Amino acid sequence: MVKRKNAKKKLKRYALTKGICVSAKSLEEFRTVEKMILKEAPDLNVIPFENILKQPNLLDQCDFILTVGGDGSVAWLVGTFYKLFESVSNLKPIIPTIRPESVGYLKQLSLDPEEEFRKGFKQIIDGNYSIQHRTILKTNVLGNNLIGVNEILLHCEPHLGKFKVSIENRQTSSANKREEILTETMADGVMISTSIGSTAWSLSYNGQISLNEDSLQLVFIAGIHSTANFILPKEKIRLNLELKNPVITKETIGAYNQFREKFKLPKDKNPSKTLEIVYGPRVVIDGKVQAFGVKELEIDPSLSIPFMVLNESVVDKARKLTKMQGN
Repeated sequence: MVKRKNAKKKLKRYALTKGICVSAKSLEEFRTVEKMILKEAPDLNVIPFENILKQPNLLDQCDFILTVGGDGSVAWLVGTFYKLFESVSNLKPIIPTIRPESVGYLKQLSLDPEEEFRKGFKQIIDGNYSIQHRTILKTNVLGNNLIGVNEILLHCEPHLGKFKVSIENRQTSSANKREEILTETMADGVMISTSIGSTAWSLSYNGQISLNEDSLQLVFIAGIHSTANFILPKEKIRLNLELKNPVITKETIGAYNQFREKFKLPKDKNPSKTLEIVYGPRVVIDGKVQAFGVKELEIDPSLSIPFMVLNESVVDKARKLTKMQGN
């Protein structure tokens, strides 16, 4: 943490009143960002995110968390924060900042060229931004609470699965809410995507870009009976999977055993079970496998995280246009 004298007195003219946390991939990158920040706000406290992991109370000294990288860096930050605090309620507004080799639709600042970063950061100092809350997903997998910033995927490839998607009926009273089956189809997987995730993996499966925080997107992976994707209301969703046409055969087991022999690995006492786990149903959250053998999943979209959005940025203009089209 970098301390500056008389910080409180000088920072009164800034929209930033405490300090800023920076999440970077290395100390060198942190120092680069810190130097650029202090050129514009020399009295500001700049705190590495790693320090907050060790001393969570340091979060009270921050107004924002600046992430460096692509959209995946934001997902990592939020997931790490949730594991530490078991909540996102105290998460400070995120400032997505991309490095030259990264991509990210969420970006508000860029490290290159430096002049672009300085121009954007001056907007923050002047208070020329808004705070927008973006929907994220929560689920419980094998007793573990997990969150997804971009998407949650129930996947069974190379098997074929019969997927049933149910959604909580918002028309019923809160005391008598019930689930209703939305659709059933044969597919390799089914994905629930947030508006943040609508510009990520779901696009590869014909998903639509959406900035509507009151909805979710249902995307089928290699659907057979239906490849249609759905825009859903922001209600709890339940996914059920029944495996069809398992692909683990005697030939599969034989090839697996030959592989282990070739690389001089210990003999697998139950190769059929191993392959059943590895190639069976799996839960993928923000691009990472989190669990195997799961055939039912409830997804709760009630959480949200704050984002700093510069006025008149691409994201700001797109969200305003989305609201206009919805009226």
